[in-house]
Amino acid sequence: MVTYLVFDIDRQGAVLSWYDNDLPPPYWSSKNPENGHGHIAYRLKVPFSTSDISHLEPIRYAAAIESAMTTRLKADRGFAGLLTKNPLHRHWQNEFWTDHEYTLDELAEYLDLRGHPLRGSEVSGLGRNCELFENVRRWAYKAIREYWAPNYKRAWNSAVYERVEALNGQFHVPLPVSEVKAIAKSIANWTYREFTPEKFRQSQANKGAKGGKIGGKISKRKPVESSERTLKPWDALGISRAWYYKKKKLGEI
Repeated sequence: MVTYLVFDIDRQGAVLSWYDNDLPPPYWSSKNPENGHGHIAYRLKVPFSTSDISHLEPIRYAAAIESAMTTRLKADRGFAGLLTKNPLHRHWQNEFWTDHEYTLDELAEYLDLRGHPLRGSEVSGLGRNCELFENVRRWAYKAIREYWAPNYKRAWNSAVYERVEALNGQFHVPLPVSEVKAIAKSIANWTYREFTPEKFRQSQANKGAKGGKIGGKISKRKPVESSERTLKPWDALGISRAWYYKKKKLGEI
């Protein structure tokens, strides 16, 4: 669960970089007295999971906010977020700025989220989770059909994990194995539950029952199994069809 957004700033004046860049005060900051570098952390009002496909929308939103804040603060994009300075340790110069717990919407008000999170070779932070979910789930929707057989769950789990692991290895700072396993498990379980042979046959039967009628005439066009109309990716994302195409037009899907 993500409870804090933590930023690593490797320059003097790090702990006041939020003030210098017109951002709200963080919950705490920790400064290295030897070089002035430091960490600042924002506490979130509503923590969220980073490895659950059913929470993909808040992960995307938080990833965009984290990426935009990293740019504004000129923070280290290579910071994995696994280790941070202990704000209670006497070695660091620590400050607690506010008790306020921020919602994602509150943080977004200070930012321009266009172009975030970064993609490809520049992806970092929570953007890595988004990249893995987006790429692997799209592959999984169709790939699972090749595994439909008696007792195929274990083989499918392994295939999804290998896919996630391979993509994760391409990041400059890969996610930890525990995160890779959790993401793979979430995708594998969700597709195993939602993309079954029975549901596929029922879907085809429902389409056949409609007779392919378009405008009162019988359509000769056969459904394309890999098309968006057939796969209905908006259902997987938990959003409406109209909202899906709007986000796709904006390049966010």
